[in-house]
Amino acid sequence: MHLYGDILEKYVSRDLPAQMLGSIDAHVSNCLSCTHALAAHATADTNWERRGWLGRLVRVDAPGLTDTGDTELRARAA
Repeated sequence: MHLYGDILEKYVSRDLPAQMLGSIDAHVSNCLSCTHALAAHATADTNWERRGWLGRLVRVDAPGLTDTGDTELRARAA
């Protein structure tokens, strides 16, 4: 059993029966695919992503905020 869709969401929110949570915990501790799914879910919710050769977590700003700040800096420099 791998984590997808509703099961993934319910597992993250711990909204499953205790026995099922225990079996998923055991599965995730041995399944690289599910570990990556959980990591991707966590980074997507908090605007972090892995970058570079070492896969370091980097905070990602919203695209609109970066463009506005860049425009203001260029206007001040001119």
